Amino acid sequence: MIAIVNASPLIYLGKLGLLNILQQLFDQVITVDTVKKEVLNPTASEYAILHDAFSDWLIVSEIPKSSLLTRLSEMGLHQGEADAILLAYHTKEQKSASVIVIDDLAARDVARTLGLKVTGTIGVILRATKNGLLTRNESRTKIRFLVEETSFRMSAALYSRVVSDLE
Repeated sequence: MIAIVNASPLIYLGKLGLLNILQQLFDQVITVDTVKKEVLNPTASEYAILHDAFSDWLIVSEIPKSSLLTRLSEMGLHQGEADAILLAYHTKEQKSASVIVIDDLAARDVARTLGLKVTGTIGVILRATKNGLLTRNESRTKIRFLVEETSFRMSAALYSRVVSDLE
């Protein structure tokens, strides 16, 4: 399966030291140039791990020309989100099994409306747990850190449910 990844999952998985699980969970991990430019901040703690991923296994793809991009931008999505959704839509149209990894709720809704399979940072962590790449305790600890020590946002209800499911 191909994963098309937006900025925030790259940033947060990088902060957690879990960026490599994308490579372990998916056949290909692809992003777009606007996302690459957004996440490669030399002053960020996750810079080195992201830089290495872009140099080694994280593919940067051009986005196809499409009037859909204009419509996505008009919906108030950030450019990186719009570009990633367009690439995921194009990948789906090419009959490739794919998922878009994106955290922003509005962008996720748009992606679902387009018939895309959607997951996010938490979904990647849970999939890694299910596949034995992380223990339940490791996942619980990472999610707690994500919520308590970073700017990652998730509802209290979702946080409670996820942590409870990992007990």
